[in-house]
Amino acid sequence: MTIGFLFLLASLIGFGLLGILHKVADHPNCRPRIITMLLLFWGALLTGLYTAFFDAKGLHAPANVLWVGAAGGVLASLALFAFQASLRFGKISTSWLILNLCVSVPVVFSVVVYGEKVNAWKWVGVALVFTAIVLLWMDKKKDLQRGGDAKVNSADVSRTLRWLPLILLAFLANGMAATTQIVLVKMGGGDYVWQFYVILYAAGCAVMVLTTLVREGWPKRREFTTAAGMGIASVAGNIAMVKALACNVPGPVAYPVGNGGSLFLVVLAGVLLFKEHIHPVGIAGIAVGISAVLVLVLS
Repeated sequence: MTIGFLFLLASLIGFGLLGILHKVADHPNCRPRIITMLLLFWGALLTGLYTAFFDAKGLHAPANVLWVGAAGGVLASLALFAFQASLRFGKISTSWLILNLCVSVPVVFSVVVYGEKVNAWKWVGVALVFTAIVLLWMDKKKDLQRGGDAKVNSADVSRTLRWLPLILLAFLANGMAATTQIVLVKMGGGDYVWQFYVILYAAGCAVMVLTTLVREGWPKRREFTTAAGMGIASVAGNIAMVKALACNVPGPVAYPVGNGGSLFLVVLAGVLLFKEHIHPVGIAGIAVGISAVLVLVLS
């Protein structure tokens, strides 16, 4: 069990580091399209190597797994690009939380599409998600005020108006990408999880290549190295979580620690490392948001 909890700690650090590196990539020398393309490239390469050498089925997968994975990749590429672009206008501490609140989308999808019965706690979690988003939006509105009755800065208004649609697009697209895992299981492809991830990363990368290189040109060194770190953190987090579960760490323990812990780590980094100011209403939104994730995962 001890080694399992070490894997769980590694997963927490991996996912938390991914969020922090997203903020590091919010730099004038890092273009969101290029960062998204390279992150997906590294994800495809690393999951491909892991699957080829450590999964009994190797890189072989049925056609339905390929199609579902490709759909997930298209949605994931849209989510990652919208999220990375949103950081130009918002805080990592609140934006990362909203992105992770997308765990509510598969819940609604399961009810609407598959008619699954959902317990009351799941609906409480969904309600907390929307409450958190409202509170975080109120925190963003507070940033428009320069104290007291100060006049609204037009540049800040523009940043807020650009941040909101981008982060909501990232929330929805990431949630829909997560629902492809449900579709995979419903179609009988639950034994091909790693093959599914290889296709997801590869398809997302292909989409970004087609929409990026002609317009943006070739990657810069900072973009290449930063995205490499993000890809390693993303894949390491996923592998460590699987290993933790394989070492008999209970799911009701693993997922809350992995999700909630990494969220807390990113929020803490936003405040301490990147000096982001969060209003009391934003702190309330973060607390409600983390609670929403925990409720949805635990129930």
